[in-house]
Amino acid sequence: MAYFVIANCDGETTVNQMSERTLLQRINPEENGGGEYYGNSGFLEKIPENSDTNYWGDNILIIKGDIISPKPVKVVKKYTL
Repeated sequence: MAYFVIANCDGETTVNQMSERTLLQRINPEENGGGEYYGNSGFLEKIPENSDTNYWGDNILIIKGDIISPKPVKVVKKYTL
């Protein structure tokens, strides 16, 4: 499973996919040289009603999962007598 981090900084929204190890390094200041990778960001516990990330403040959303894409299903019917 991957982790997806959605963040907004200065009106720019980014979505990054990363491993658990990388995510922990980025959110734990003591593991990335003492600095905060995401600044003083908070963490959202759910997707806000307003989906515009410009209104999320200094918060990031972390999603654990996999990317999936719908696959087409072809259905063919053939009749014979």
